[in-house]
Amino acid sequence: MIRTDRLDLLPFTFKQVEAILNGNNELEQLINSSVPKEWPSQAYAKTLEAKKEKLAQTPEDSQWSRIVVDREARQLVGEIGCKGAPDENGAVEIGYGIVESFRNNGYATEMVMGLVEWLKEKQLATKITANCFETNKPSIKVLEKSGFKQTHVADGLIYWEIG
Repeated sequence: MIRTDRLDLLPFTFKQVEAILNGNNELEQLINSSVPKEWPSQAYAKTLEAKKEKLAQTPEDSQWSRIVVDREARQLVGEIGCKGAPDENGAVEIGYGIVESFRNNGYATEMVMGLVEWLKEKQLATKITANCFETNKPSIKVLEKSGFKQTHVADGLIYWEIG
């Protein structure tokens, strides 16, 4: 688990993925926290079957995908993770999402900084990248506050890096 001031970034295990596919109640029992009805987002939900299959093969990959819980409120607020393990050069791309009703509370910045710190502390990655749409002002703000620098813009996406 990765802990920040307010958040626990829990490895998203096979059992937890299986639970959310069966409904929020089952996941709530596993993580001892409430799960908002609007989680997971449609885009994230589309990845869950593939995530389940991958974790069945390689359970240790749960370290690359996290669900995020506000510790005090016992409330799932979003997800964060790496899009796979670092490559042969030590580079990894991160992605994240916040439940809409929990946005604008600093959660995204806190969890991005927590994941980046963990990756650096464990020396798991030498280069951490991210991208977001040019129109996604909140994500731009999160990445800037987290210490990422823009590397380039292409096809409506801004690409970011932190060393």
